[in-house]
Amino acid sequence: RQSFVMVKGAARLLPAEEPPPADPPPAEPPCKAPGQQEQHLHLMMQLLRPQDAIRLAVRLESARPRRVRYLLVVRPEEAGAEAETALLGVDFAHEGATCCTLGMVLPLWSDTQVFLDGDG
Repeated sequence: RQSFVMVKGAARLLPAEEPPPADPPPAEPPCKAPGQQEQHLHLMMQLLRPQDAIRLAVRLESARPRRVRYLLVVRPEEAGAEAETALLGVDFAHEGATCCTLGMVLPLWSDTQVFLDGDG
């Protein structure tokens, strides 16, 4: 997916849109390197199954100074898949890391209550 908005460390994917008829996508200038958050989002998407989509990604404060952490809300793109929503915790060893690890998987059921404690 390429349609997302990032504001203050949170990435929100936009719903899929119909592509414009016969208009090629505008080419990015070759000198423009993707930002760190875009690279992190791309790496996190590689952890998911092909049918899954990130609905929300939020960068969290970490207790360790160099570690970068994200909380993802993930759900399959299939119709009626709301019951398969999960929270994922993703860790990067440092800001420029080229790989990430899955640190938490929490399935959300219809009767799940999630309480986040602290100021992060």
